[in-house]
Amino acid sequence: MRSVASRKASAVDLVLHEIRRSILSGELPPGRPFTVPALTEQLGVSHVPVREALRQLEAQGLITLSPSRSAIVTPLDADDLRAIYRLRITVEPELAALSAAGRTDAEIDQLDHLVRTTFGDVLGEAFWAPHREFHATMIEPAASGWDRRLLTPLWDASERYTRLVFDPVDAPEAFAAHRAHAHDELVDAARSRDPERVRAAVRTHLEDNLATMLEGMRTLEATRRDERGAPDGRDATA
Repeated sequence: MRSVASRKASAVDLVLHEIRRSILSGELPPGRPFTVPALTEQLGVSHVPVREALRQLEAQGLITLSPSRSAIVTPLDADDLRAIYRLRITVEPELAALSAAGRTDAEIDQLDHLVRTTFGDVLGEAFWAPHREFHATMIEPAASGWDRRLLTPLWDASERYTRLVFDPVDAPEAFAAHRAHAHDELVDAARSRDPERVRAAVRTHLEDNLATMLEGMRTLEATRRDERGAPDGRDATA
């Protein structure tokens, strides 16, 4: 984790950004315990912004705090993933449908541009901001401030699962091609400006993501059991 002592912004925002980055990237892996004193030393700040940042991260579901000035990165859990996607599937298809008829040519061109220039690349840090932009654009202009405040932590949580399940895949080029095709279908639906087609496309996209993620979690768990040489335990996605 990198020191934030010399950067210009509020201390809480800087600490929040750095810890969140470390969690989403897997630098702080699921289940990793850490303490407030250790973070203050690594980040070069006092305990006050660290504790406030941790409270916000707990509210976002990324960590669990304990009374003893320690915390743990929230483990990956299939039921947690299902809950995240249940909410996304409830909200995003409807907002995308409400946005469909009024979507501008420039917005559709931007969606297409993001797919052409980013989504076909191998997974890496450069992928995540455009991916977030793509899904935010899909729900514009219907999304309200409340919608964005609801979806932002859900997108954060989804991103963590996606990074940890798919970043270490053995065939990243094949997965990148699949990802580009999946988002092409959303662009085609957006171009139609048909609310029902857009609603169905976004819902199918999210449902397919959930199914793929759950399968990826099963594969990761099986691989880790094999590496440990441990007997089969409870299915992580049961």
